[in-house]
Amino acid sequence: MESNEKTNLITSHVYTNYSSKPHHLHYTSTISRVLWLALVVTMPCLAPGMSFGYSAIVLDQLPFSVDQQSWFASLPSTMMPIGCLLSGPLIDKLGRKTALMVTNLPSCLGWLMLSMRPVNLYVLYAGQLLVGMSVGLSTTPATVYAAECITVNYTGLRGCFTIMTSIMLNFGMFLTYLLGTLMPAYVVAYVAAFVSFAAFIFIGLLIPESPPWLFGQGRRGDAEFSQRVLRIAQPILQTRRAMSLDGDAAAAVRIRSRIVDRLAEPDVYKPMAIMTTFLFFQQACGSFVLTAYMIQLLGGLGVTVNNYVVTLLAGFTNLAAMVVLSVLLTRSGFKQLSYVSCAGYAASMVLLAVFLQYYDGGNTLVTNVVVISCVLLNMAMNGLGLRPIPYAMLGEVFPTDVAGVAGSIVACMSSVFNFVAIKTYPYLRISLGPGVFAVYGALALLTLVFVAVIVPDTRGKTIKQISDEFLRKKSVSGCGDGSYRKGSCSIADEVI
Repeated sequence: MESNEKTNLITSHVYTNYSSKPHHLHYTSTISRVLWLALVVTMPCLAPGMSFGYSAIVLDQLPFSVDQQSWFASLPSTMMPIGCLLSGPLIDKLGRKTALMVTNLPSCLGWLMLSMRPVNLYVLYAGQLLVGMSVGLSTTPATVYAAECITVNYTGLRGCFTIMTSIMLNFGMFLTYLLGTLMPAYVVAYVAAFVSFAAFIFIGLLIPESPPWLFGQGRRGDAEFSQRVLRIAQPILQTRRAMSLDGDAAAAVRIRSRIVDRLAEPDVYKPMAIMTTFLFFQQACGSFVLTAYMIQLLGGLGVTVNNYVVTLLAGFTNLAAMVVLSVLLTRSGFKQLSYVSCAGYAASMVLLAVFLQYYDGGNTLVTNVVVISCVLLNMAMNGLGLRPIPYAMLGEVFPTDVAGVAGSIVACMSSVFNFVAIKTYPYLRISLGPGVFAVYGALALLTLVFVAVIVPDTRGKTIKQISDEFLRKKSVSGCGDGSYRKGSCSIADEVI
């Protein structure tokens, strides 16, 4: 296996030696290589991301009742928790690379089922369930891999690159909207299946396994080779934890057996509680509701412009906002940008609710301008932080030894919240009318308060520094760095 992996990596242009180039060319080529690696690592998120917009383009083409439509749109969320729970063991036991590859298997099968004709309700439901599982599987591995392997030499740019997972997911949504304006929905499903297959091949051939994970398994030779391939300059393999594992092969087994104990420690349960609450507010605000029902929502709000065109524009706006976010993150942190995002999101929802409540709809032009403007503002503010930032932070706030398990548990809870939000929206819209958007706006303001008071600022910090903040820098005998861990001081020393 080791020889095959080396052969595949050596043949890739990603791993060319640039040492003979001038400094500025070396820097440019290094950034280009990092961007290429980030693109490859996030490819498995593309096809799952296409599911975010699929219900919007397909529901008008299916003879479904309101109840069947709500189930079809929300069913992926029922399997997202399963995918999230499976991703933890996959990441920690089989490796980050393997977890990325496995994501594509249920995705490809699910999209093939969604493309089947003639239409069978239960086959479509099954396809949605499999695609939903792939979304759950895709949320954590790419973020963890990026934090450990791609941005390790660029802590100031870490937020920029870890956000690429969300960018790829939302590019998938935009791609669905774009293809939905050009071809039937079942053909879009075929395209998504092909994308999943291509991502499986790319991950298998073009990236190595994570060096910290390899070293944690006692595979020092493979870890050092992978570190050289990825050009990781920081001595992550010489941390106290790594050296203890090198001296005692059974230590890895002992660490895995203490996972439950680790979840009860402050540097794990505190960020888990914070991120679970953050993601609850994100879903309760309706962050994913508009994308799931966009075409139906626009028609119900009296928009007379081609709803597919408006949906495509909304998807592009959301994607563009995330690209802008990735640039802004090089100069600002997650916390600061979340303020702007939550405030703008709340404003868009409240304005929409007020307009729909008090305007009589006498002028079609006014209705089109105001409703479309509110929707586009909502999508822009959503993409600027509320939607991608909580998921990107999952790769930063947890210690490396439990990043997979803790991140998957939190992502699992997010999927449960997502299901409830999408499933209940049609009924809330019927019972509350425009008031549902006012509720979303009020919850966005509560999210702003929560971010300001509770969410930590992780910009430019290592995992150890972030952990120290959750531990309040308590010191116990035997931990020379001032950190605290139950049973072992060495686990604290993993550094991004």
